[in-house]
Amino acid sequence: MSPRCLAVLADGPDGPLPAPATLAAVLALPPDEQLEVLTGWVVRRPDWISSPGVPVTSVMIGPGLRQAVAAGTVRPIATRLSAIPRLLMGRLRPDVAVVGAFEDRRFGGGAPHWRLAGSPGFAEVAACAAVRGVVIERWPGLPPRRAPALPECRVIGVIERADPPDPPPTHRAGPAHQEIGRLVAGLIPDGATIQWGPGMIGASVVAALDKPVRVHSGLVTEELADLADRGLLVGEACAAYLWGGPRLTAMVDAGRLQLRPISYTHDLTAISGFERFVAVNTALQVGLDGAANVEVAGGRLVSGPGGHPDFAAGAARSPGGLSIVALPATAGSASTVVARPSVVTTPRSDVDVVVTEFGVADLRGCTDSERARRLIEVAAPDHRDGLRSSHDLPITAG
Repeated sequence: MSPRCLAVLADGPDGPLPAPATLAAVLALPPDEQLEVLTGWVVRRPDWISSPGVPVTSVMIGPGLRQAVAAGTVRPIATRLSAIPRLLMGRLRPDVAVVGAFEDRRFGGGAPHWRLAGSPGFAEVAACAAVRGVVIERWPGLPPRRAPALPECRVIGVIERADPPDPPPTHRAGPAHQEIGRLVAGLIPDGATIQWGPGMIGASVVAALDKPVRVHSGLVTEELADLADRGLLVGEACAAYLWGGPRLTAMVDAGRLQLRPISYTHDLTAISGFERFVAVNTALQVGLDGAANVEVAGGRLVSGPGGHPDFAAGAARSPGGLSIVALPATAGSASTVVARPSVVTTPRSDVDVVVTEFGVADLRGCTDSERARRLIEVAAPDHRDGLRSSHDLPITAG
């Protein structure tokens, strides 16, 4: 068997995506050594992703990898984000980590001082775990003053950043999303610390907020800057990923947004340690027992678990906390409230409340039969009779 070199690419928006040929040249790999690539959440589709002869594995399917996963050219691994550090220190330990970083010249003299560019994500743990060392994708210019430092590691190569920034997400929230945002915002208690997922649901919830909150989240977008501009952000926000423009960078520079690795942001003990922690996430489907599917749509794998089960579990255990799943009642003509989801990403025990544009289903303290009844009441009216018929299947308590 030929020797292999496993290269882990730091994940998230603006993460490094060097071509395998470029990386192999920087590493001076011998012809008989097989380069393998491990990615996380990827926004843009790399040109090389379907290149023959380069095995690619992903621990989190982002929009840039969905086609490649469907085509079978990327091997997906289903894992929650909080488990990735353990994997990178164990079964998926990399030979090489590739991370984006600024060379901070403000210190002058001596060895280069590197500060992480873009999202910390799992970059730090990958850099610390890499057996051979770290390849830096060097970003031009100076870093934000409070960008996290790259931990001490062995830098074995430097390549120049050539890719443009990933464009920020755009949201076109319709009436259903706006109503969901209003309903969810009404559930958030005073003094809450909140997390929200990216997309129209999260954007609509933040837009509807009318009370000050703290923010501890996985990924933040421009909605965080909007929240701060309205005077509703308490203290420093904390996140592992940022996806946006200069306003978010300015928040990092000013100390209003602290970037931390997923080993902290997604840690169950840290999340559940907040009082009144409210997790606001969406789903592709919710079963009549409250279990959520965020991975499979139309029989195709389109995402991974990500931070959904981490934040839901933490919020469900937080004193005064709340785990919310919010979603439109239909996707096309199909009901998103279903008898059984295609796959269970987050179990029913970690979902407190489900919100659609038709109302709020509070599942706390309910038996499965009561959960089903409440969920049918917030399903799209045209689908409620069919859901009632499906609920004739025996359901046992506990």
